[in-house]
Amino acid sequence: MNVKYRYAFGENKVKIIHLLDDKKIVYKNNYGIISFEIYEDNNFFHVIKNVMENEGIPAISTAIYTKKEIGSAEWLTVYSSWQRLYPQPQDDMKYKFTTYDATNYCEGNPNIVVPHGDTITAYRKHDAPLYNCNKGLVQKENFVLKQAPNWGARNFMMLHWVGDELFISPKAEEVLRNSNLSGFDYYAVTNKSNKPFDNVKQLFINNYVAEGFCADAIERTYTCPICGFTKYHPKAGHIRFHKEIFEGNKNDIVKTTDKFWPIACDSLILITHKFYKVITEAKLDRGLIFEPVELV
Repeated sequence: MNVKYRYAFGENKVKIIHLLDDKKIVYKNNYGIISFEIYEDNNFFHVIKNVMENEGIPAISTAIYTKKEIGSAEWLTVYSSWQRLYPQPQDDMKYKFTTYDATNYCEGNPNIVVPHGDTITAYRKHDAPLYNCNKGLVQKENFVLKQAPNWGARNFMMLHWVGDELFISPKAEEVLRNSNLSGFDYYAVTNKSNKPFDNVKQLFINNYVAEGFCADAIERTYTCPICGFTKYHPKAGHIRFHKEIFEGNKNDIVKTTDKFWPIACDSLILITHKFYKVITEAKLDRGLIFEPVELV
């Protein structure tokens, strides 16, 4: 396993740009925003990381696994890097109140985040949102899209703003229906006239595992000051759960009750090695990202 760190900052940080040039770190300048990626095994990683931390510039870190590490895992997380289309109605995110039952929804909508050690508490300020709670949404209706996806060589998709639902092509549906995998149903996806699309379905995941994300795998916690609900940001390369929560489970795909990320309130999608094998052997995995789950 290796870990990739992605940084972005304004082009006014001239000293950092000079450092990147000196260390021959490749970066992009996109309309005044400098971005670059660096791996932990780079000889200059710790130099760069220390400078970025001193400048208060955070990184988005991603664990990169070998095929052997992924292929030998009993459980894996899965998500699609191919994110297309928006749930409808899109304006003001009204889909939250049509697709979901929002009876117990907490928007939170504070945005000043104040660190307390490894915990972040969010306080309400409306001018520049950095945090939302988003707890409590329960799907009650089919997802609505403006148009059907153009699948090309891909077979799994996620929507913008919805990080814990998978949408599948007819090819993927056929393979899954002919497998003996369990734990999911196929839900129609409709257009604005409530007519189902022929070429896309939601892979609705039926079950959740109990809370069990390990405390030593948490990079940061986010606690809503309005409802008190806590979400997590996992350490890169540390998707670790207590194995007891999987005892008695007979499903090949589940969601976590634990929720993640500062703005979203997403479950992780977990699949068995059997599920992984079915979709990879059928060559359905283009755009899918897998991460091994450690059970302790």
